[in-house]
Amino acid sequence: MVQTINRHRFVIDGKGITTLVGLYGCPLQCKYCINRDVLSSGRFRELTPEKLAQTLMIDFCYFIATGGGVTFGGGESLLYAEAIREIKAFFPPAVCINVETSLNVPTEVLESVVDCLDSLIIDVKSMNPEIYRRYTGISPEKTYQNLKWLCEHKLQSKCRIRIPIIPEFTTEQEVQQTREGIEAMGFEDIDVFQYKVFG
Repeated sequence: MVQTINRHRFVIDGKGITTLVGLYGCPLQCKYCINRDVLSSGRFRELTPEKLAQTLMIDFCYFIATGGGVTFGGGESLLYAEAIREIKAFFPPAVCINVETSLNVPTEVLESVVDCLDSLIIDVKSMNPEIYRRYTGISPEKTYQNLKWLCEHKLQSKCRIRIPIIPEFTTEQEVQQTREGIEAMGFEDIDVFQYKVFG
């Protein structure tokens, strides 16, 4: 279920020029969610993997020329792991397929799709379980398990870890502790950023 399609994004959601596909639904209830539309029923389109792939192919030349491709976001993109795998089959290997994810899904879901992904952009929120739970409303256990699974399978180089400084929830000191924990797991591509709260 597609909520938005944003074309011609440059090095924001992966390498080169990408198209960001916003997918409906998310297991988290983040206090400062910037995309609450993904939780609103009726604001999405149902497309088959083939139809969506055909829609995305309009930018095929941009993808090939710049090393870009398609990034699935949301919400939680991995809720649609099976569909992402099907869509990948419609593109040649040169088109990158990326996901933006919290990793808060069962590990078998991650396992089912990771081999057809070029990169994962992972928003970890915090490695402090109490802060994670207060901010998202749910347990971080699945996220932490999946980070460990990625390490065990030596897939850190496929991952970009995003760590937000969230007003009223995380301090710079806590964010630094999260960064150190992520680095200790062997992740190197780490983006620490100030979370902007709107309204």
